Amino acid sequence: MQSIASALQMLRITQRGSGYLTFIPASARDKPSRYQSQVAFAGLDTLRIIETMNMTHWITTIRERLQRPAPPPETRRIGLALSGGGGKGAAHIGVLQVIQELDIPIDLIVGTSAGGAVAVLYAAGFDLAAIQDVFRQSALRRIATPDPTGTGIIGQRRREEMLYRLLGDRTFADLNLPCAVVATDLVSGETVVLNEGPVVPALLATTALPALFPPVPYGDMLLADGGILNNLPVDVAYDMGAQRVIAVDLRDTQAGFSLQPEENDSLLARFMFAPKQFAVAQRALSLLMAEATELRLQQYPPDVLIQPDVTSIHTLDLSTPEKGYAIGLEAARELAGELIDLRLWRNGTQLAVQPQPRCARKIERRRPVMIGSNRLPARPEAAGTV
Repeated sequence: MQSIASALQMLRITQRGSGYLTFIPASARDKPSRYQSQVAFAGLDTLRIIETMNMTHWITTIRERLQRPAPPPETRRIGLALSGGGGKGAAHIGVLQVIQELDIPIDLIVGTSAGGAVAVLYAAGFDLAAIQDVFRQSALRRIATPDPTGTGIIGQRRREEMLYRLLGDRTFADLNLPCAVVATDLVSGETVVLNEGPVVPALLATTALPALFPPVPYGDMLLADGGILNNLPVDVAYDMGAQRVIAVDLRDTQAGFSLQPEENDSLLARFMFAPKQFAVAQRALSLLMAEATELRLQQYPPDVLIQPDVTSIHTLDLSTPEKGYAIGLEAARELAGELIDLRLWRNGTQLAVQPQPRCARKIERRRPVMIGSNRLPARPEAAGTV
């Protein structure tokens, strides 16, 4: 509330003799005698007010300034950014378990690839056990079918059928939380953020791992896995209005690489002639994505960065999500103190130690393309996707 002295800045206050204060409006300082009011004090016990024609106006103005409503409380929003990682993405479920246990309010959620799938399912209201079951349903042995387009090893048909059984014709507007998933346009080479329109085509696009799944046509774009350019979309969470961001990074930074056959290779061998070449390409892509993610985190650091050690989980192993769940649970619990600090901040508590600025300087960047519902087909087959 402003003080009376501040409210009376419009007035010129002078003193004439003992016991008298003269109030003269600023607009009439050249002719004070016309508007002069005198307040007489008799031994500080008796107050006599002699009003002139402008006194009522002055009192009204002062009241308005003193009774001005307080500004609305600051809106505080926490965003959650989930990275890609295929089968490693089950670690996101363990992180979400800790977030629920600590009662951390999540105001918006974004994700890439497997992180995008978890983000949409969570925003759609699926419980964590149900999301684990979706991973099992997505195992290669359940969804594998040849790709008639010739642009991928495994076609989209069974994945699409499963997603429509789970989500129907839901759109992003139907979700319980603001949500976005990230894809890559192979035509323009730009990052594409999908946060409007039907969710199933968006999920097919954000999880279209190159060579494994065919890209998804969207109008004049050809969308593939968002991890190609932005595997951990912290910047997207900030763009959507989050003041604080929790990020879950599933980079595979393990040193060393082997071409020895793994459990998944026998299955992949049914659908391609060169599984070892595919393994080399996958390793190269993961290294590129890890380096790009590190650079992005330097530009747009989150407030809490959770990095579960998921090197023991194969990217294509979605059949045992309980492994990733346990790893994510442990990694998030190690940062419980930082997560609780975010909850206190979100609830308006003044922290003794304030978080450091996320970025010391402004980084210029090319903004991602935002795709509206008018660009999304109702179903991917309408655009020729299998």
